[in-house]
Amino acid sequence: MATNFKVKRNLTPPLLKFAENEARYIKVTSKVYIGKEMKIKEGEKKREPAHIVDCVNLETGEQCQIIVYAVVASVWSDEYPNDGYVGKGFAITKQGRVLGKAYNKFSVEEIELPDEVKTPSDVKTSAATTKK
Repeated sequence: MATNFKVKRNLTPPLLKFAENEARYIKVTSKVYIGKEMKIKEGEKKREPAHIVDCVNLETGEQCQIIVYAVVASVWSDEYPNDGYVGKGFAITKQGRVLGKAYNKFSVEEIELPDEVKTPSDVKTSAATTKK
Protein backbone atom coordinates (compact mmCIF):
# COMPACT_ATOMS: atom_id res chain seq x y z
CA MET A 1 0.00 0.00 0.00
CA ALA A 2 1.53 3.29 -1.12
CA THR A 3 1.08 6.22 1.23
CA ASN A 4 1.97 9.79 0.42
CA PHE A 5 3.32 11.86 3.25
CA LYS A 6 4.63 15.40 3.05
CA VAL A 7 7.97 15.87 4.80
CA LYS A 8 7.75 18.68 7.38
CA ARG A 9 11.46 18.96 8.10
CA ASN A 10 14.54 16.92 7.27
CA LEU A 11 16.33 16.27 10.57
CA THR A 12 19.39 14.73 8.91
CA PRO A 13 20.16 16.83 5.83
CA PRO A 14 23.15 15.71 3.78
CA LEU A 15 26.39 17.67 3.74
CA LEU A 16 27.06 19.37 0.40
CA LYS A 17 30.81 19.14 -0.13
CA PHE A 18 32.99 21.42 -2.22
CA ALA A 19 35.11 20.02 -5.05
CA GLU A 20 37.96 22.16 -6.30
CA ASN A 21 36.99 24.59 -9.11
CA GLU A 22 33.35 23.41 -9.12
CA ALA A 23 30.72 26.00 -8.17
CA ARG A 24 28.00 25.05 -5.71
CA TYR A 25 24.77 27.00 -6.07
CA ILE A 26 22.88 27.41 -2.81
CA LYS A 27 20.14 29.40 -1.10
CA VAL A 28 21.03 30.03 2.55
CA THR A 29 18.13 29.17 4.88
CA SER A 30 19.69 29.68 8.33
CA LYS A 31 22.26 31.72 10.15
CA VAL A 32 25.71 30.18 10.54
CA TYR A 33 25.77 28.03 13.66
CA ILE A 34 28.36 25.90 15.42
CA GLY A 35 28.14 22.16 14.88
CA LYS A 36 28.66 19.43 17.42
CA GLU A 37 31.97 18.74 19.13
CA MET A 38 33.98 16.10 17.31
CA LYS A 39 35.08 13.02 19.22
CA ILE A 40 38.83 12.93 19.58
CA LYS A 41 40.65 9.75 18.65
CA GLU A 42 43.74 8.80 20.58
CA GLY A 43 46.77 10.77 19.40
CA GLU A 44 44.74 13.44 17.54
CA LYS A 45 44.57 17.12 18.39
CA LYS A 46 41.25 18.56 19.50
CA ARG A 47 39.54 20.42 16.66
CA GLU A 48 37.01 23.17 16.99
CA PRO A 49 33.47 22.30 15.89
CA ALA A 50 32.64 23.28 12.32
CA HIS A 51 30.58 26.33 11.42
CA ILE A 52 27.55 25.12 9.48
CA VAL A 53 24.69 26.68 7.54
CA ASP A 54 21.45 25.09 6.34
CA CYS A 55 20.74 25.68 2.67
CA VAL A 56 19.01 24.47 -0.46
CA ASN A 57 21.12 23.00 -3.25
CA LEU A 58 19.72 25.00 -6.17
CA GLU A 59 20.79 22.38 -8.69
CA THR A 60 18.76 19.59 -7.07
CA GLY A 61 16.26 21.43 -4.84
CA GLU A 62 17.44 19.29 -1.92
CA GLN A 63 17.78 20.66 1.60
CA CYS A 64 21.37 20.30 2.75
CA GLN A 65 24.10 21.78 4.90
CA ILE A 66 27.53 23.17 4.10
CA ILE A 67 30.57 23.69 6.28
CA VAL A 68 31.22 27.42 6.25
CA TYR A 69 34.94 27.89 5.81
CA ALA A 70 36.55 30.91 7.51
CA VAL A 71 37.02 32.71 4.18
CA VAL A 72 33.31 32.41 3.32
CA ALA A 73 32.24 33.38 6.85
CA SER A 74 34.46 36.47 6.66
CA VAL A 75 32.96 37.55 3.32
CA TRP A 76 29.41 37.09 4.61
CA SER A 77 30.20 38.94 7.85
CA ASP A 78 31.77 41.88 5.97
CA GLU A 79 29.22 42.15 3.17
CA TYR A 80 25.98 41.14 4.93
CA PRO A 81 25.72 42.63 8.43
CA ASN A 82 23.15 41.22 10.87
CA ASP A 83 23.06 37.84 9.08
CA GLY A 84 21.83 39.48 5.89
CA TYR A 85 23.07 36.52 3.82
CA VAL A 86 20.09 34.43 5.01
CA GLY A 87 17.53 34.00 2.21
CA LYS A 88 20.04 34.93 -0.51
CA GLY A 89 21.51 32.78 -3.27
CA PHE A 90 25.23 32.20 -3.74
CA ALA A 91 27.64 30.52 -6.11
CA ILE A 92 30.56 29.32 -4.00
CA THR A 93 33.66 27.86 -5.62
CA LYS A 94 36.57 26.29 -3.78
CA GLN A 95 39.64 27.42 -5.72
CA GLY A 96 42.31 25.33 -4.06
CA ARG A 97 45.00 25.75 -1.47
CA VAL A 98 47.08 28.90 -1.42
CA LEU A 99 50.77 28.02 -1.80
CA GLY A 100 52.46 28.16 1.59
CA LYS A 101 49.17 28.71 3.45
CA ALA A 102 46.93 26.37 5.44
CA TYR A 103 43.68 27.41 3.78
CA ASN A 104 41.84 27.30 0.46
CA LYS A 105 40.75 30.30 -1.59
CA PHE A 106 37.06 30.62 -2.32
CA SER A 107 35.04 32.62 -4.80
CA VAL A 108 31.74 33.82 -3.32
CA GLU A 109 29.18 35.40 -5.66
CA GLU A 110 25.63 36.44 -4.83
CA ILE A 111 23.26 35.13 -7.49
CA GLU A 112 19.71 36.04 -8.40
CA LEU A 113 17.30 33.38 -7.23
CA PRO A 114 14.69 31.88 -9.54
CA ASP A 115 11.13 32.85 -8.52
CA GLU A 116 10.28 29.33 -7.31
CA VAL A 117 12.92 29.48 -4.54
CA LYS A 118 12.38 33.06 -3.34
CA THR A 119 9.67 32.22 -0.83
CA PRO A 120 10.54 32.78 2.84
CA SER A 121 8.88 29.49 3.90
CA ASP A 122 12.16 27.58 3.69
CA VAL A 123 14.10 29.98 5.92
CA LYS A 124 14.88 28.25 9.23
CA THR A 125 14.43 29.99 12.57
CA SER A 126 14.53 27.03 14.96
CA ALA A 127 16.62 27.11 18.11
CA ALA A 128 19.07 24.62 16.60
CA THR A 129 19.96 27.04 13.81
CA THR A 130 20.14 30.22 15.83
CA LYS A 131 22.95 29.15 18.16
CA LYS A 132 26.20 31.09 17.90
